[in-house]
Amino acid sequence: MNNNFVYKKKEDKSLRADFGRRVNKNENAFIDYNDFKAWYDDQIKVCNYCGLTEEESQEIVVTKLLTSNRFPQNGVPGRGTSRGMFLEVDRVEPKGNYSRNNCVMCCYFCNNDKSDVFHGNHYKEFFQNRIQYLRNLLEK
Repeated sequence: MNNNFVYKKKEDKSLRADFGRRVNKNENAFIDYNDFKAWYDDQIKVCNYCGLTEEESQEIVVTKLLTSNRFPQNGVPGRGTSRGMFLEVDRVEPKGNYSRNNCVMCCYFCNNDKSDVFHGNHYKEFFQNRIQYLRNLLEK
């Protein structure tokens, strides 16, 4: 761990903005923001797919162990540069709405990799052995 790194929790205003975007896209099935916030606060901040913690992800991004134009510049999230600092809310069934039953915490790296291609359960299989998973698709 980098001695200069200090973990920061996601601010309420960012959570509200994320929630609002999902409502505006008609992709939300939480009762309201308070329902979403209660769900979010109850989640252990560990990626459902790979096990990376939010703190580890944030340290990788802030200390520039990995870099991307999507990562915050100088540790400050901004429009178009806010990925990687915090775990993301991923839809297990990518075509379903954001809801208590369809969401898990996910690191930027897995969420980007999973995209809208995989159902969460299929992504876990793919994650374990990518080439075998793809070859199995060809055999079906």
